[in-house]
Amino acid sequence: MTLTSLITAAEGFPALERLCHAAQHELVMSFRILDPRTRLRSPELRAQGMQTWADLLADVAGRGVTLRMIISDFDPVFTASLHRGAWRSASGFAERLSGDLQILCAPHGQNAGWLWRWAMRGKIARYIAELRQEEETALTPVQHAVLKGAVLLRPVTIHQKFAVADGHACVIGGLDINERRFDTPEHDRPADETWHDVSMQVDDAEFSAVLRAHFDDCWNAALDCDTPCVTGTATRREASGHPQAPQDLRLVRTFSAPCPGAARLSPRATITEHEKTVIAMIGEARRNIYIETQFLRHRPVAEALAKAGARNADLQLVLLMPSFPDRVLYEGNDGWDTRHGHALQTEAVTRVQRAFGDRAAIVSPGQHEAPPEDVPDLLGSGPIYVHSKVMLVDDRVGLVGSANLNGRSLRWDTEASILFRRPDAVHELQRRLAQTWLGDHLNGRDPVAARTWRQAALANAAHPPEDREGFILPYPQAAGRRFARALPILPADMF
Repeated sequence: MTLTSLITAAEGFPALERLCHAAQHELVMSFRILDPRTRLRSPELRAQGMQTWADLLADVAGRGVTLRMIISDFDPVFTASLHRGAWRSASGFAERLSGDLQILCAPHGQNAGWLWRWAMRGKIARYIAELRQEEETALTPVQHAVLKGAVLLRPVTIHQKFAVADGHACVIGGLDINERRFDTPEHDRPADETWHDVSMQVDDAEFSAVLRAHFDDCWNAALDCDTPCVTGTATRREASGHPQAPQDLRLVRTFSAPCPGAARLSPRATITEHEKTVIAMIGEARRNIYIETQFLRHRPVAEALAKAGARNADLQLVLLMPSFPDRVLYEGNDGWDTRHGHALQTEAVTRVQRAFGDRAAIVSPGQHEAPPEDVPDLLGSGPIYVHSKVMLVDDRVGLVGSANLNGRSLRWDTEASILFRRPDAVHELQRRLAQTWLGDHLNGRDPVAARTWRQAALANAAHPPEDREGFILPYPQAAGRRFARALPILPADMF
């Protein structure tokens, strides 16, 4: 059994490509975004004439490998561009591939109740008016149905990212597949193309069998919600029970079911393993906690961190997050929902900082050059976007996957992560991440000590971007407070 960390798409893309190409009998995949036009990065596959993911999976299916794919769908009215992208990807694969192939463009089955649709009727009407202005050929089948009156609001998504080959090996983590997600550990791309992510390659038949069984559950749940199959007719997956994973490897999930009701917005949480696992890991921490997350907004997690910091005077915390959400950094979105989500994060960060004091380093990464004018800077640097979801505790236990530390990931969306109690793997990932972010600031210092990270951030902040070592800078708490606006109309778990 081997467990290999994959840092950024420079490592993650080739590993995933090779896993898929090596499949001999069956390949199952579930991704939030999987674009068939994404270029392959494995030299040996390109040497065989394959240039894109469409080429790769056409080769896999053409060899007789059974291929089942879930591509996440999105709300067709409020997130029309994501929705169209999902259908474009699913259709793009369907047009290129043949064989024992089934592809679902799958929304989560939760639909907002009629009271929510009534409350948002003005915004819905505006978005539908915009859809009517589009060329008919640009609309998806779901959007055509919406224009005929079948308006559904989809507040929940399938957010997981993994592939399992032959039930024996898998890649699982936070990385989706398109050109936007590609980046290298040097992060020397344009500021609006940076993307830090972490996945794990797991060569273990027992764990892979558990993940494959989870895929079956997701597939059958999608069919229960009348999800269309873009390649014809989809068949249910046979329930083979739930295999047992090794004691030191465990699949951690978030899974919810549609819950109807006039005033209902949220689904019914059926599996909340991420929330329980994260809080348990925090509770068992004795020396240090290292976290990379896109969001820290879930009050129970902030409370668990604050209690741990107050209870244990020796506990160290390193918390790495993007300076602002991608919607702010790259889309200029300052709407009330974005500001409310950041208010939840500001509240959580303030509480955690107060409990830990100087035993916490709350940091964000920045490039060695200034960003273009339309991208907000971080102390003069272009931001490096953190999309990874990593928690490492005491060199003993690690969690890597798709779930952020917000209510949406921990209670609503479909998520999958790997929990590993392998001290060597935890230590190796901690070492690699510290070296990636700190550079020469590490220089024999303790990679899990908050002081190491805080001093690196302050030292970099005192220099211009081109003279900084590594990437770490202070998280912009003051700017976050100015941006945040708490408008608690919608449930906090939605953010």
